[in-house]
Amino acid sequence: MIEENTGWKAGWIRFGWNPAVPSLRKAFTIEKPLATAQLRATALGVYELMLNGRRVGNEALQPGWTDYRKRVYFMEHDVTDCLAGACPEQGRGGENILGAIVAPGWYAGFVGPFEDKGFYGQEAWFSCELVLTYFDGTQETIATDSSWEGHAGPILSSDLLMGEAYDARLELGDWTLPGGKGKTPVINPSNPSGAWGPVAVREDPHPTSHIPHPTVIEPYPGSPVSQVAELPAQSVVELSEGKHVFDLGQNMVGVVRLKLNVPAGTELVLRHGEMLNGDGSVYTANLRKAKAVDRYIAKGEKDETWQPRFTFHGFRYVQIEGLQGTPGLETATGVVLSSVREQIASFECSDPQVNQLFSNINWGFIGNYLDIPTDCPQRDERLGWTGDTQIFMKSASFLADVRTFFDKWLQDLHDAQRADGAYPDIAPNLGRLGHGHAAWADAGIICPYMLWQMYGEIRFAERWWSEMIRYMDFLFTGNNTHNGPEAHSYGDWLSANSQTPNEFIGQAYRIYNCHLMKEMAGALGKDDDVQRFAGLEETARTLFKEKFLDASGHLEVKTQTAYALVVAMDLLDKDLVEKAADDLAQNVRDHDGYLTTGFVGVGYLCPALSRSGRHDLAVQLLLNEGYPSWLYEVKNGATTIWERWNSWSHEDGFGDVSMNSFNHYAFGAVCEWMFESLAGIKAGSPGFQTLEIAPGLTDRLDYVKASYETVHGRVSIHWKKTEHGFEIELETPVEATVRVAGDTWTVESGTWNVVNGECRRGE
Repeated sequence: MIEENTGWKAGWIRFGWNPAVPSLRKAFTIEKPLATAQLRATALGVYELMLNGRRVGNEALQPGWTDYRKRVYFMEHDVTDCLAGACPEQGRGGENILGAIVAPGWYAGFVGPFEDKGFYGQEAWFSCELVLTYFDGTQETIATDSSWEGHAGPILSSDLLMGEAYDARLELGDWTLPGGKGKTPVINPSNPSGAWGPVAVREDPHPTSHIPHPTVIEPYPGSPVSQVAELPAQSVVELSEGKHVFDLGQNMVGVVRLKLNVPAGTELVLRHGEMLNGDGSVYTANLRKAKAVDRYIAKGEKDETWQPRFTFHGFRYVQIEGLQGTPGLETATGVVLSSVREQIASFECSDPQVNQLFSNINWGFIGNYLDIPTDCPQRDERLGWTGDTQIFMKSASFLADVRTFFDKWLQDLHDAQRADGAYPDIAPNLGRLGHGHAAWADAGIICPYMLWQMYGEIRFAERWWSEMIRYMDFLFTGNNTHNGPEAHSYGDWLSANSQTPNEFIGQAYRIYNCHLMKEMAGALGKDDDVQRFAGLEETARTLFKEKFLDASGHLEVKTQTAYALVVAMDLLDKDLVEKAADDLAQNVRDHDGYLTTGFVGVGYLCPALSRSGRHDLAVQLLLNEGYPSWLYEVKNGATTIWERWNSWSHEDGFGDVSMNSFNHYAFGAVCEWMFESLAGIKAGSPGFQTLEIAPGLTDRLDYVKASYETVHGRVSIHWKKTEHGFEIELETPVEATVRVAGDTWTVESGTWNVVNGECRRGE
């Protein structure tokens, strides 16, 4: 089953076929002085490790989600300090117990908006190797095999979409603590004797699945999920006796930690939602088939606490049923889960609503970057949609260092690439949905390019160059409908009643891809590819002009998205781009200064306006408060970015219940414009080796402050309006070109001030 070059020798185990989340353990004794101990573990499912009564690592939902038909990752931990080794002074060894809890996760649970459970396999399996290296140079390996034992634990059921059920009365005590065997649960109908039993062992971990291909086991390359924040409840409201709604004040992704003082046997039901119904109860209609319900049965101890291990929800409100009396705010705490551990940017301006918008973008990013870039964290979807990912790519790179995160996801993407070169709609692949959709499949080109631009690392393109070439070949094959009359695309998804033809989007992205490939080929020193893609770009431009320009040189597709793509992607000759820019500005005015773009156009709209000298219109779009706009969401209480411009309104209430996420980051792609054009922080060369500082000064804001931690150091800018004009404070770690009101200066690293048309070194 396992390819020989992986070096993985451990077996795959589980306990029985009834317990959904069994506990597994292995007792062993170390007889010699121990030098080091390395533990490598993986699962078809998700797991948590224990060693001698202590949890190993702080990751959650490990080892993440992959296309298990292609590869499985393992996590590695140095556990030397956790082990009891031989004690030469007393002439005795040390007893140890290694344990694991394994749950269905993405492998054997519900995944996506599909009816069947366990797409990859029906049961979760666990495998690990503990390599002990002794001071005498010898090694010993403790691996999963038939010598392990298992027990049904207190987790009665667990599913990423459906939630988790836990009976604290069934806890096994310190079941991995040496010197004891744990405790017999108070009640355990499935195991009245309380005995630990033998595990099932398989060399093939897919005995009940339809997975036909070998699985590679290799080290986890990404940013693992972990607990990154805690949100205390802000208020609690009693709906009726025993039913309370806690407000965490922020739409988040994760779970709730309970703190209780209730009688043993008290059963609590937790329902999670992003919004409230008119009667104050938690709104769950938009979850579709995802129940997002956790259940807890108390053991009756003082200040007992619990939080689910193997699920996550998208929510701001939690409705707890079963609590008597008046619970305190400490009863419920939100535990935020994310792969984003450290953020590297800040933004603030004089408009508090814009500041809230930035917070909303940031929280949407934190919540949806959970092992993969998910499209929404609450309903029965949570898939790695490629179109959403590429449109938010630069914004994500401003908010955090996402290089390691994309080391993993780009592997998912390429594992899903079709034989003809087409990239998928989603990654990891589920063998469902499609390939080659315009603006979605193009993530295979755009994401490596943006990583190069933001971090100066061409390695992402170098790693996948042959695969990227295959995709470009796909775009130019005669039978490819990506760019033709029958172009495959989701279009300008969820636009405000302004559809841009799929063929236009496909041909625009084809030109753009050629340009990006030409630049990357130059950085890689691939001169033949530079020439090739220069030629293909010209061919694609010619076809684009023939297809979409009228006799006067104006676009026949008259949507904001069409104009924005032409201007921001520089798809035509200079004079024709200027015509598109003029038409874009007029289109915005014709819509009373409001946007009409969907997912495809949203990231290009404001940059296109600012780039073409219509920065005032871009600022107006940012500051609009009516529908459709970013601040419309803010004024209506949003704390993350909505999936739809009208996910909720005073007039119509909730939007289309079949697809209405209140945490969906794509429309937050305006973030890149906020940094580059409004604050004025832009890379002058890949990886910010040099900077272009061109603040987007406007009378409609009193000040803007922003900072970004580049790979070369921190850049910050603070521009403010004074009675004498605008003043600018700048800190740059590298040489920068500064452009303000027609003046241009080249400055060295350091602090600089621009006042009254002069640029001076700051103190």
